[in-house]
Amino acid sequence: MGTVFAAVSNETGEKVAVKVLSAALAHEEGFRERFEAEIESLRMLSHPNIVRLFAYGEQDEYLFYAMELVEGRSLEEELQAGRTFDWREVTDIGVQICRALKHAHDRGVIHRDIKPANLLLTEDGVVKLSDFGIAKLFGNTGMTADRGVLGTAEYMAPEQAEGRPVTHRCDLYSLGGVLYALLARRPPFRAKTLVEMLQLQRFADAEPVRRFAPDAPAELEAIIASLLEKDPERRIPTAMVLSRRLESMRHGLSLHGEGPQDASESTSSNDGAPNPASPTLAADDLVPPDVRIPGSDEYKLADVGTKAASPNIYKEMRSELGMTTDMSGQVSPAAPVVKPVEIKPAGPRFTTVDLDEQRGLEAAPEHSAAWSLGTLAIFAGLVSIGAGLWYFRPAPEQVYEQIVKAAADESDNRIERLAEFEDKIKSILKSGDVADDRRSELEAYLDEIKANKLERRVEIQLKRRLRSNSLTVFEADFVEADNQARFEPEAGLRKMQALVEVYGSESEANQDLLELARHRVEKLRKQVKQHTEEHLQLLERQLDRADELSDGNPGAAQAIWQAVVELYDGRSWAAAAVERARAAIAEVPKEPRE
Repeated sequence: MGTVFAAVSNETGEKVAVKVLSAALAHEEGFRERFEAEIESLRMLSHPNIVRLFAYGEQDEYLFYAMELVEGRSLEEELQAGRTFDWREVTDIGVQICRALKHAHDRGVIHRDIKPANLLLTEDGVVKLSDFGIAKLFGNTGMTADRGVLGTAEYMAPEQAEGRPVTHRCDLYSLGGVLYALLARRPPFRAKTLVEMLQLQRFADAEPVRRFAPDAPAELEAIIASLLEKDPERRIPTAMVLSRRLESMRHGLSLHGEGPQDASESTSSNDGAPNPASPTLAADDLVPPDVRIPGSDEYKLADVGTKAASPNIYKEMRSELGMTTDMSGQVSPAAPVVKPVEIKPAGPRFTTVDLDEQRGLEAAPEHSAAWSLGTLAIFAGLVSIGAGLWYFRPAPEQVYEQIVKAAADESDNRIERLAEFEDKIKSILKSGDVADDRRSELEAYLDEIKANKLERRVEIQLKRRLRSNSLTVFEADFVEADNQARFEPEAGLRKMQALVEVYGSESEANQDLLELARHRVEKLRKQVKQHTEEHLQLLERQLDRADELSDGNPGAAQAIWQAVVELYDGRSWAAAAVERARAAIAEVPKEPRE
């Protein structure tokens, strides 16, 4: 379908991914119109969990668009590499995808092809949804037969597989399949032919996910089962409702020890289902090899009624599509055989997408050959609404208040809410129209967002190294110091400071880990300072109380003094309180011996 290049913007120096579509596509009837329509949809999407569109255009009959270049791997690649996701990670991923889908669905944009390969996991743990509109863009080209279905059958909603209208609930079904696959390390259904797979999607019920992931909570299993309902009306209705359920489950379980519910119910069955205690599934087990094009994670569902029954369907389809497999196993387009067509060159064009403009755009209707009066009325209404929203867009003062409100959030997802304002914070700071006190406050928020990204990135790195039992000495020392700091902040601070001193001048040290260690030192210093101040106030109150008791109840007073010495002797910050307690004990008159 095209080629993807890593590129650099001459204007900003930012790295981007440029997707250049095959020149043959320009000759396909209606493709240019669909390309323009899908670009209009992409222009409306500006969200931290969606791969951003930077620019688009055409040169020498090649259509192209430039997207955000995401450093990291797709969830499909993580699964293929053998990664195991625990239910907490899956819940966090689900919440992030929900936020992306809510942003898109609120603007009338449906993804249509949610699957692990289209979910990119950045190095700092952020999930980004990619390839919006791809399924629709290529759905009616010569690359699929008439009435063909394009997408990944393993995650396709039943109504989508049947060719019925696609709604936002199709995305929710596919998301349910993704969450299932992350927990079980296999899709909800597996089959050897496309016909069988589509039949399973339409009529079969997936096995309970806790059969493969016994540590998952029963509530998460119920949520996934609801998303995989065959009847769209019985699914969780919106991405926002789904996000709230996932967050409520996570919060509720954190209050009760985060343990799974009724995990004992998840046992192996007699029907050949894998036992949770058995070895993890091999990467090739994730998708049946007979149902996958080598080097690709997409299904090309040509003429389901005839071609799907052939065991060599993909060999035939690769030939039909002019696809070849290179030595690395990746499928790439062969030189297309295209009948000469006289096309007047449109000339090069290049359009950038301004971030502020992108945020202000509202849903634009798709191009259509015929417009009804009702459609025109709706379009006019949308234009009016879009103009009104642009005119009454939030002023900088309102944006600042929204940022402060997000920063004051005390819930578990506070940092995620704050991160949604990262671009707005940068925009305000860049404008220069901000008071000094607010500038320092906003810069502190940016530092917090940056530190959180760093922490998540390092956490992912350490988890991978732990799984492969390949931690370096520095990494092992960091993990030990970090664990100690959870229970003994002072000791953890001393050890973390020592790590920075030892490895701070090492050019070959893990720089991300070193930066995180420095951040931990600053955080622990504040924590220890607050901790000691609170304890000193408590000790002073107890010592004052002992002084009051010394006349009427000297025994009780002496017990307090002795306890202070016993608990805090040797702690530098409590030296004054301990010395006061010792002096008071020394002044107590000793009873004469008989």
